[in-house]
Amino acid sequence: MAEEITQPVDAMEQPIAENEQVKALLALLKEHNAAGYEDFAQLIESVTTMESRLSAALGELEAMREDLLKMQDHSLKASLQKTCKALEANVTSMQQKLSELKGRIVEGCKHILADFKERGVAALNGITHFLHLKPALETIYQGAENHQQASNRAMAKIDAFVSEYHEAGKHLKNMRLALMGKEPVQEAKTGGEIAQYVKAPYRASRACMGTVKKSAEKALDMLERLEQSAERRPSVLKAMREQAAKVEPAKKQPAPSRDKDSR
Repeated sequence: MAEEITQPVDAMEQPIAENEQVKALLALLKEHNAAGYEDFAQLIESVTTMESRLSAALGELEAMREDLLKMQDHSLKASLQKTCKALEANVTSMQQKLSELKGRIVEGCKHILADFKERGVAALNGITHFLHLKPALETIYQGAENHQQASNRAMAKIDAFVSEYHEAGKHLKNMRLALMGKEPVQEAKTGGEIAQYVKAPYRASRACMGTVKKSAEKALDMLERLEQSAERRPSVLKAMREQAAKVEPAKKQPAPSRDKDSR
C-alpha cells in the first residue's frame, strides 16, 4: 500500500516533477507496469519544460530591464522598460495558467492514490482522469500562440519604422549631395544596432512562447494517446467515467414526471 502523502502548502510553486503526489503516482504506475505510464511521464516532462522556460524568460526580461538603467537616452530607456514590463506580465500570466494546470494534475494524482488504497492496482486505470486536463492545456497553447504572434507583429512594426526612417534619411542626404553636385547614394542604411536592441525583448518573449506552445502540443498528444487507449479498453473507459463522476460537481436532476400509470 502507498503511504499517505501530505500536500505541501506551496505545492504549485515547486516544480511539478518534485511534487510528492506526482512522484508517488509515477512510481506506482512504473512498479505495476500500468498502461499510461510512459504517456503520463512525458506529460509531466512537457509541463516541466514549460515551467523552466517561463522562469528563464522572466529572468531574461528582468536582466534586460537592469541593463536599461545604464542607457543615456532617457526616452528610449523609458519605452524599452515599458516594453519589458508588458512582456513580463505576459510571462507571469502564462505562469498562472500553468499553475492552474499543475493544480489539476496534483489533484488527479491525489484521487488516484486514494483510490489505490481502496481498490489496489485496478485504481491505476484512473490515469485516464487526466484527460480532463485538455481544456487547460489548450488555453496554455492558445495563449502562447497569441503572445508569439504579438511579438512578431511588434518586431515587424519596428523593422518597418526603421526602414522608413533610414529611407527618409537617404532622401535628405541625396538632396544635399545634389546641391553639391555629387552622386546620390542608392541604398538606405540598415536597421542597425538600436533596432536590434529594441527588438531584443520581443525576441526573448517569442522564443519562450514558442517552446511553451510546442510543449503544450506534446502534452495534448499524450492525452490523446491516453484517450485512444481508453477507447480500446472498455473497462478503462468505464473507470475514467467513474473517476470523472467523483470529481465533478453533481448536477441537479430534474424531478421525475408522473404519468397516468404512476401509483
